[in-house]
Amino acid sequence: MPLSLAGLEAHPGRYIGPQLVSLALEAILTGIVINQSLTFWERAERERAVVRTLVTFVTIVAFFQSGVRFYAAWRLFVEDFGNWISSVLFVWADKIQSTTTVLMAAPVQGFLIWRCWTLFNRSRFVLVSLLTLLLAQLVSSIIVTVQTFQIHFGVVPQAEVEAGPLPKVPISPTFVLSLTCSAVLDVLVTGILLAFLARSKQHVTSSRFRRILRRLTVMIWEAALPPCVCAVMTVLTYLTLVNKNYWDLTFQAILGKLYVISLFVTLNGRADLQDGPVPGFSTNHLSNLGWALSTPIRVDVRTNDPASDVHSLMLR
Repeated sequence: MPLSLAGLEAHPGRYIGPQLVSLALEAILTGIVINQSLTFWERAERERAVVRTLVTFVTIVAFFQSGVRFYAAWRLFVEDFGNWISSVLFVWADKIQSTTTVLMAAPVQGFLIWRCWTLFNRSRFVLVSLLTLLLAQLVSSIIVTVQTFQIHFGVVPQAEVEAGPLPKVPISPTFVLSLTCSAVLDVLVTGILLAFLARSKQHVTSSRFRRILRRLTVMIWEAALPPCVCAVMTVLTYLTLVNKNYWDLTFQAILGKLYVISLFVTLNGRADLQDGPVPGFSTNHLSNLGWALSTPIRVDVRTNDPASDVHSLMLR
């Protein structure tokens, strides 16, 4: 947004405050990513190579973003300390935000799309619909980054301020599209997984089995809700505050890492279920409900009858 030097000096909390809060949140989320990553790699040998590759990629991007954010903070609070004009100048580290966010979000969403596709018996309609949203999000985010590098962010000269009101910043439909596609895709994928779990509950009579399904449902909500809410808040704050302050940048800064944490919550939660949360049940196959398998689910129930060691409950 166009700024005057007098307005910036009078309200530093509106413009410098969001960058400080973003840095603090980045530090907290980076710590969570490190902790979740260590938990994952302790038992990563059971995961497929594609999952390990996915985790490695998004983790590297997350750490890269953290480094970039700390560099931007160092420039603002150390190298250019006290320079009001420099405090609102966006450098390359700020301008690549949309691309780094989508590099963390798109792989996670793409993997979930593939699982939802297998759930719907490899339906071409489901695959095309979800991939269209993902592609629109990816392309629009890259376009936003290119456009951002072509914009000069600075302070309006005092002569122009005295000549009349400051011009308004036009809303970028491309940026709104990228965030909207992300939120809609999250809702659709989460809805598909939850609908599958709800349908599975109708064929279950065991209370223990139902408890496992409830844990899977909670796990899906825990993984999907934070990034979806953050994407919605980013859109709303951008539309309402872009000409008032920089607080919309705070939600943009943390959105990507929420997707990375979402992936770890799902993978580590699934691993916990595979370790056998309920005595007498083997959940090696059941826990894959969280990833929407298209194959039947087998729950092994141990009995005391030596003539019948294992009974199997098959659900489709």
